[in-house]
Amino acid sequence: MIGWAEAARRAGLFLVAFFVVLTGAAGWYAASALKVNTDTSKMLDPSLAFQQRAERLRESFPQIKTDMVVLIRGNSVDETEAATRALHSRLDGQKEKFSHVFAPSAEPFFQNNGLLYLSEADLERRLTQLSKASGLIETLVEQPTLGTFLTTLADNDALAERSELGAGALEKIYTELANVIDDSIDGKATAFSWLGALDSQSDSDGENSKPVTTRILYATPELDFSRLQPAKAGVESMRQEIAALQDQYGDRVSFYITGDPVLRVEELEAVTTGIGLSMGLSLVAVAILLIIAYRSAAMAALTIAGLVITLVLTTAFAALAVGELNLVSVAFTVLLIGLGLDFAIHLLLHIQERRRNGEDAKDALKGAVHDVGPALALAAPTTALAFLAFVPTQFDGIAQLGVIAGAGVLIAFGVSMTFLPAGLALVPAARGANSQIITKLFNRLSTITGPVAIAAIVLGAAALFLLPQVRFDADQMSLRNPHAQSVQGFNLLFEDENTVPYRLVQLASDDTQVRDIENKAGAIDSVASTRSLLSFIPEDQDAKLEIIDFAAGTLIFALNAQESADTGPTPHEGVATLHQRLSETYDSGPGARLRFTLEKAIAANNTAVLERIERNIFTHWGQLIEILNAQLAPDYVEIDAIPAAIKNRYLSDTGLWRVDILPKEDVRNFNALETFVDSVEAVFPELAGGAYHSKRAGDVIAGAMAQATLIAFVVVALLLFATLRRLHIVALVLFPLALAAILTAATGVLINAPFNYANVIVLPLLIGIGVDSGIHLVMRQDQVEAGDHIYSTSTPRAVLFSALTTVASFGSLMLSPHRGTASMGQLLSIAIFFTLICMLVVLPAAYKYGQSGSLAKKTQS
Repeated sequence: MIGWAEAARRAGLFLVAFFVVLTGAAGWYAASALKVNTDTSKMLDPSLAFQQRAERLRESFPQIKTDMVVLIRGNSVDETEAATRALHSRLDGQKEKFSHVFAPSAEPFFQNNGLLYLSEADLERRLTQLSKASGLIETLVEQPTLGTFLTTLADNDALAERSELGAGALEKIYTELANVIDDSIDGKATAFSWLGALDSQSDSDGENSKPVTTRILYATPELDFSRLQPAKAGVESMRQEIAALQDQYGDRVSFYITGDPVLRVEELEAVTTGIGLSMGLSLVAVAILLIIAYRSAAMAALTIAGLVITLVLTTAFAALAVGELNLVSVAFTVLLIGLGLDFAIHLLLHIQERRRNGEDAKDALKGAVHDVGPALALAAPTTALAFLAFVPTQFDGIAQLGVIAGAGVLIAFGVSMTFLPAGLALVPAARGANSQIITKLFNRLSTITGPVAIAAIVLGAAALFLLPQVRFDADQMSLRNPHAQSVQGFNLLFEDENTVPYRLVQLASDDTQVRDIENKAGAIDSVASTRSLLSFIPEDQDAKLEIIDFAAGTLIFALNAQESADTGPTPHEGVATLHQRLSETYDSGPGARLRFTLEKAIAANNTAVLERIERNIFTHWGQLIEILNAQLAPDYVEIDAIPAAIKNRYLSDTGLWRVDILPKEDVRNFNALETFVDSVEAVFPELAGGAYHSKRAGDVIAGAMAQATLIAFVVVALLLFATLRRLHIVALVLFPLALAAILTAATGVLINAPFNYANVIVLPLLIGIGVDSGIHLVMRQDQVEAGDHIYSTSTPRAVLFSALTTVASFGSLMLSPHRGTASMGQLLSIAIFFTLICMLVVLPAAYKYGQSGSLAKKTQS
């Protein structure tokens, strides 16, 4: 190693130029060849049984992965329905961007047959209410004016006890009308909700109006696989169309885009934004720490240059070895900012120590490589092995990170032992100066290591009781940015039993098997209901068709009325007539509120205000007539009549039937998810679906974490023993490491930071990073003269600043909007903190105790 470093120093400028050219070429290759795959389902071994069933489900029903889902939520049924139809119309005309667009409420099949899906009791209630309003409807079909509407309401109020519109229905109309008139006077375009006002049990709550009405639209974007994000064009087009509609509807209607394509686009945006921000901040923080450590800007710049070379070469290796990063392995750049500096810090600080002792640059380099070179050479493979410990597991996503980061550590070692000596020929090592604060800190530590070490061990023993509570969060959504629109929309899907995204799926070969599955699933306590193609065949159709036919007569007559040439009462007359009637009748309630609102309209004495009121009242009148005409002419529904947009979701081209099994509880809660999956799997062992994949993926990854941690621990221990040949030294290094791992896991429990897809690498990585510090401290302790302590050397400073730069890089990940990346930074920072405490305090105390014990035995003998 001394010969290698000396040859690099002599090469000087030539070798530096070589690294510049190599880095430029590697950067160009990486930029053109490296891609990112945001599909989290690809992060697990595809040979796993549940992965194969998930792939079969996706192949049979591709809408699961390809459909964008838009939730439209409005203040009223009418506006929500109008916005849904408008968006459907806009997207349906863009065949080059969307191959299929499907909005159930805008589908002619459901418009015609929607009433058949109500229970008989609800159907009779709704038709009775509409029949009572038939007189009002007929009047307004003939004369759809404000004056006619208000005058008719006054007449009906006077006859409330025996009118077609009962007092209860009038109160709801009054509430809705008061809201519209109030807003119209204020210049707002608040449309009257006819569907809500004429339905006594609609989900609009009148005076306290909230966005409670929801409609859903599905769109399948055309995928452009020449782009990094094939669905990006469709997502951008959807956003543009929604933005245009948002200008029209304002805050009265909200749109939320979700679904797998959108989630993947927004997740990649969050990850790349977070990684970019983290890299920038960590580089600044690391540069500051290096200047403090070296007391030399030139030395800090040389170290940063070596780091940049390491990052670029590792990225080129990633492009060559894997070609495609995942949402976890993309964080390797930030990880290497912390890890790639360790070798340089230890080497350069030791060179500075020797320079302060009077050695020239050449001898200082040789002496430093002689003293810390063996520790560096041992630290590099141990850290790499900790990363590579995930390779034998079935968690392919983190295994990829392990391969890249493991190679990156070895590259960092090679760059440190080659580029840095060459650079020192151009930038001689400054002698630097020890920080008085750090010197005092280490002097103080040397006197209190015993008590602090005992306290840490006692704390670790107490932490053991928390380890059974360590859990793994398998919910992929918990990794994503909670403020992203796609995540908000996804969570809103849980509000309706029919749209819950975490469900189980059982495939069947025919309709007989479907019925058998539905019967068996319905008997399971944790199951709320099932959905299949058969669910779209209404029950008791004959009875319901008779009810509709019986009630339709008066309504059809009202709807078919001809518009009258007579203009009817003027708006002023209508306002005055209804105000007079309400003044005579109501002192409180909706009628009194409408009376006060009408007084404001009278006081305004403005024709433009009345025109705005009329326009707002009749905005959705035509839509109401269209819906009623469609609903009153249903057909008997059979499977062949069900539209392809529905049929394709439940019956594949190959004849597979899909049965969705929906949970009774909110399966975002782990205990509810476990109960739901386990109870259904006991009956149907060949399950698929989001809930099943989430549960089984969690089991695999939790097992992979335990397996990788054990592999890393054992392999590192064997490597240490093979190199050091002293069992008690190996034990001294590994003991504080195990203590740090226990404290890290327990802290995760206390702060409710469970392990997940991203931060699962923490414990194996802690072993790799922690053992490096132990190696440096133990091997340097063997070199110091009798009577001296390790704190008087440059090694503890190097360990401290290596840890601080690592925390600076990992900690910056916490600022990422992607919760998975942020959790990785959070838990890694905690792990490094405990590793630093255990290595700088517990290890020296344990070493001192071990040496004292050995000396006592020798004296006794």
